[in-house]
Amino acid sequence: MEGEDFVPPPECPVFEPSWEEFQDPLGYIAKIRPIAEKSGICKIRPPAVSVY
Repeated sequence: MEGEDFVPPPECPVFEPSWEEFQDPLGYIAKIRPIAEKSGICKIRPPAVSVY
């Protein structure tokens, strides 16, 4: 492998569902599945929690 350049992998898609979408996680995953399958991986960031 000497002399070969490292080629970084493409970024994975990151999804940020709303609270409404996050209430049905399996439905949300089914919704984003066609996009996530193209890269083979994805990240889902849950909605932020507000503390009062």
